[in-house]
Amino acid sequence: MTGEIFAWIVDYKSPFTSTHSIGVAEDAEKLSRFMGFDEETSQKMYLAGALHDIGKVAIGNEIIEKPGRLTEDEFAVMKHHAAYTYYILNEIDDFDEMRDWAAFHHERLDGTGYPFGKKAEELNTQERIMACVDIYQALTESRPYKKGMSYKKACEILEDMAGKGWLDTEITVQVDACFGSMENRNSKEEN
Repeated sequence: MTGEIFAWIVDYKSPFTSTHSIGVAEDAEKLSRFMGFDEETSQKMYLAGALHDIGKVAIGNEIIEKPGRLTEDEFAVMKHHAAYTYYILNEIDDFDEMRDWAAFHHERLDGTGYPFGKKAEELNTQERIMACVDIYQALTESRPYKKGMSYKKACEILEDMAGKGWLDTEITVQVDACFGSMENRNSKEEN
């Protein structure tokens, strides 16, 4: 419940990201279960997903709510949110594992991500899952200035990013399998 409260605060800060943190939390939990992680790990992934953007509370609304493309300077400021997430969650005792899962959602396997430029050997499975789920959720959710993509198109983009060495290929395959099975189930229920 605490994670949901913080996610609500982050999402409330901007109508453009409304429900994003809870969507990431739910997707992280579903994918963790799908990949065979135990209940405790799946619940921790939910909490890390709910808190992954808590650092956005330190970013001005003029940047967070900008409906168009950010300038280079604005994007440089926005990128700090992941580091802020790290520093905020670092203040919670015994939270190191979930802090990293949450804060490293913009890291890339080739070291070109942020906030710390970590490489593949420095990123564990949960951190890699969070990176994929954050992108998947952002692509598939509708925002006031864009319609959400289909699950299939989002998975194609994840696959392309994995091909560039940014995301874990095996996890993108798992995203496709997990959310594809849900997509098929939902379309059957509608018919």
